[in-house]
Amino acid sequence: MRKPKFIFHNDGRHYNLYRFDPPMSLHQIRQPVDEILGTGVDTLSFGLGSGHTFWHDTKVGFRWGEHITDHTNGVMWWRAGENVRQALEAGMDPLKVVVERAREKGIQIIGSLKMNDPTSPDDEGKYWLGKLKWEHPEVMISEEDPFEPKVAPCADYGNPLVRQERLGVIEEIFGNYELDGLEIDDCLKDSHVRAFFKPSVARASAPILTSLIRDIRGLLDDIGKKRGRRLILATRVHPLEEGNLEVGMDVRTWMEEGLVDMVLPYLGGTQSMLVDSQHSFDWITKAALESDTWVYPRIGRLPYDDRYHNATIEMQRADATNLRKKGADGVYMEHLTWPHSISEYQALRELGDPDIYARKSKLYMLAPGTKGPDSAPLGRILPMIMEEGETAQIPIFIGDSLSDALADRELESINLGVRIVQKNPLDNITFQFNDQPLNVEEAKIRTVYGGTVSWLAQRSDLPENINTYYWYDFNLPLDLVREGDNELKVTMNHHFKDMTADRILHHIEVRVDYVEPEMPVGSQQ
Repeated sequence: MRKPKFIFHNDGRHYNLYRFDPPMSLHQIRQPVDEILGTGVDTLSFGLGSGHTFWHDTKVGFRWGEHITDHTNGVMWWRAGENVRQALEAGMDPLKVVVERAREKGIQIIGSLKMNDPTSPDDEGKYWLGKLKWEHPEVMISEEDPFEPKVAPCADYGNPLVRQERLGVIEEIFGNYELDGLEIDDCLKDSHVRAFFKPSVARASAPILTSLIRDIRGLLDDIGKKRGRRLILATRVHPLEEGNLEVGMDVRTWMEEGLVDMVLPYLGGTQSMLVDSQHSFDWITKAALESDTWVYPRIGRLPYDDRYHNATIEMQRADATNLRKKGADGVYMEHLTWPHSISEYQALRELGDPDIYARKSKLYMLAPGTKGPDSAPLGRILPMIMEEGETAQIPIFIGDSLSDALADRELESINLGVRIVQKNPLDNITFQFNDQPLNVEEAKIRTVYGGTVSWLAQRSDLPENINTYYWYDFNLPLDLVREGDNELKVTMNHHFKDMTADRILHHIEVRVDYVEPEMPVGSQQ
């Protein structure tokens, strides 16, 4: 078992089997490994299918598309099923090909297994429907969740048949394929929801799930002993402890008992894709330190912004910096634009080692809270309505070693950006950073008509448009910004009453720039 520096996830669908018309060549099937060679990624998390239908030659479950006769879900799902079928007939088991390629190239590879899905035998498209629910529909939870209707058709882990099926799947995979470990993906497809039990008994059912994790650990240990090495057991978890306990995941006990080697703080779905440099998982790092467990949080992909539709390298560096300052052992990344271009390869090269980007430009962005139901919200305070006479207090954590860079004369500038939606020029708003007033007259102020955010950001229960706004850009004194905790105060001193629209403190960011060598121009030497 090797401690990862940088984990990259490829689910095998979106950036492989969906993209090629059948039959796929050996070169195409190898792409999940080959496309990360030469980067900072040393561990590949590879999706094993939908979690209940698979890419490999399975006898205990269904192959993706195996029982589909009426293809109603579009060409990409058909492609995946046909690619798997034809690859197996040609003697190229996709999972075997990827695992062997990873081992050949020195990449550690863990299989990522989705633990549940909301597909019902009554659904029109059954690509996700596994053998167990096909043969035993009675194993479904069949109880509505007040926060999420997708829970009812999920498999109920209170039923021993479900737990036996999961163990059988894992035993078959690790008995036949030389994977280095297993990642438990607890999120439903395209959702931040987690489901194992009937909502009414989920919290009380935590010992049942813990017992299953013990069984999985024991199974991996038995196989690992035969191979002469420990196999990794990793699990995605909600960043807040309450978010895990409410669905029956007693993650603290899993760490204390040494059942899991890695925890991956992860919201799931499109909500987890949002860029957010302000992270909340302190309980995990504390418990992990006490139990010698590794922590690898996910880097966000989507800024909720009309200026950017994908994360920039400056945002990714900022997120990675703060994650490590908060106690993470490394970072986890997935769903980059594909095929990878220069910008994606820059991130894949840099983020494996913090020394590479320590003194490179960073953009610390605060993510918005979503409007969708969430029983364990992260406490994101933006956006907020500004009321006359009231002061908004916004904490901002910055992980850069600013004082060292300043002493070395390598810190060039720090800028604060603030977006206020529907601000009127007759309003009076003042700003303080770390209790020092900021001179609005010295700020660069722009009025922006507003714009559209990315489609994926819209799927996070956020409005598709940002309304007309004022953008404030303050050049902060270099010695004013602290490594660690900072605070911005925004006060609405006067609200122009004749315009009744809410003034919304919508977005805050801090950009840190360092002195870097000038890039050559033209044929300059």
